[in-house]
Amino acid sequence: MKKIDVYTWCLGAFICANGMQSCSGEDLVFNESEENAITSSPKNYNKTSFVYTHTEPVSYAVNGIFSDDIISANCQVTDFGEVLQAYFSSLINDPLFDLELIHYYADLNRRYATYYVGENYYGPNGEYNQLARKRIRELTKFWNLDREITLNAIHTSSLNDRETLTDMIESFDRTVRNRDEAYEKADMLLELNTQSNNIPENPYFALDAFTRSNGLLVIGDGLLESLVAIGIEGDIAFTSIISHEWWHQAQFENDADWDYKDQLDSAAERSRFFELEADFAAAYFMTHKRGATYNWKRIEDYFRLSFNVGDCLTFSSQHHGTPEQRLAAARLGYELAESVQKKGLILTPEEVHQIFIERYESVVL
Repeated sequence: MKKIDVYTWCLGAFICANGMQSCSGEDLVFNESEENAITSSPKNYNKTSFVYTHTEPVSYAVNGIFSDDIISANCQVTDFGEVLQAYFSSLINDPLFDLELIHYYADLNRRYATYYVGENYYGPNGEYNQLARKRIRELTKFWNLDREITLNAIHTSSLNDRETLTDMIESFDRTVRNRDEAYEKADMLLELNTQSNNIPENPYFALDAFTRSNGLLVIGDGLLESLVAIGIEGDIAFTSIISHEWWHQAQFENDADWDYKDQLDSAAERSRFFELEADFAAAYFMTHKRGATYNWKRIEDYFRLSFNVGDCLTFSSQHHGTPEQRLAAARLGYELAESVQKKGLILTPEEVHQIFIERYESVVL
């Protein structure tokens, strides 16, 4: 099953904010052929005292991991990038910072959200639960897709809950053989957590939103928090993300027939088209009088969000579009909804797709 994720997208904004290169998310994002297990384990822990024993000065080496030509030098740094920079800087400057542990926690959380089946809540305290139910009903009716869609969430608090953390470790960590060993490792990590103000509270550990071709959508608390931090209303941030990810399900459902992106020359261009079309469709739904019915003031907030989450990885296979391109796609979706809303007509996914193809070149200029 294919997975679309924003790890590199968010990291790209961080890179632009820092004006430097950083590590790729390829080792953190598992692919279709990978087994559902983690083979690495946090290092340098004294299992007797459960005290972190890393004594070397932290040196965050960031050079040479992205090739020099992958990042656009002309791409604008956004407020979102500045917020992400602050998150990562807090982690890097934490006395307990260890890159392997950071990867381990982020990977556990991402995998757990991917395979979890059960009751869900959205937002750190469930503050988006009612909105989630409302948007799911609206999107289901609006796009009329022939698939069951499930919404999961990523919470930093999961990494501080003994039972949940033990479930994660037992399910995905190959270094433990049974539940007792999973408890032992969880207790070690929970003790470590008490020694840090960043681990695992830092929004980085839930800084994700993605969809998979089996109908799964995932929204992380950290991504919502980062958007609220730049002044976006929480319900607009949530609606924007779920609407964007929902359109990816339409793309998956019509993958055999929608072949335009396959004609594009590079992986970066194909990814950009895929993502900008989702921005376009999300704006159409959010503005439409039979969709989320956002007025101009609220859709302006979505425009600001769209601009902020653009990235500068213009030659990366994870490229989502520059700030200007994401804003342009959102504006076109708004204009499309405005042009037909008085008639109450809802265009089909196929019609929306064809209209976006016709206007795509104007978006990426």
